[in-house]
Amino acid sequence: MKISKAGTSNNKHSAGFTLFELLIVMAIMGMMFGMLVLNINIGSPSGDMKTAIRRISGAVSEARSRALLKRTPLELHFKREGLELFQTIDSNKLKIGSAPLPADVFIEDVEIDGEHGKRVLVFQSKGITQPATISLSTDDEWQIVLIRPIQGIELRDGKRPRKNRLTE
Repeated sequence: MKISKAGTSNNKHSAGFTLFELLIVMAIMGMMFGMLVLNINIGSPSGDMKTAIRRISGAVSEARSRALLKRTPLELHFKREGLELFQTIDSNKLKIGSAPLPADVFIEDVEIDGEHGKRVLVFQSKGITQPATISLSTDDEWQIVLIRPIQGIELRDGKRPRKNRLTE
């Protein structure tokens, strides 16, 4: 009498998987892929807003660092679609960096030193700047980003639907 080990077959002709086994594995892989895609949130407005806030934070940090390192004032320009960093050399403005915002996020308003509509934030040679408030918006939400003279940035009021903003 011949005894076989688990997982081995006495039949020499069965090498491989059955169609049913392959279909089960494919179904499991499909479900796992579907769950992964649902968790990524590609192109979500909330993800775009977070990206915009990270880019603003990075631009502020970059401007502070470069102003301190080069010991020269720098300007951070806020455009509706993004940010641009300039250094003045011999009365000429030299663009040294830019950071576009995601396509669905816009800078609605910039308030610098209490004045609305200003779009240029100056970083002194010691890395100090004026206090600024930036209003970001998408179709569904808005966010206020505060730039502090020394401490960096912080968020105010969190996310709110745009319709609530207009009724306040």
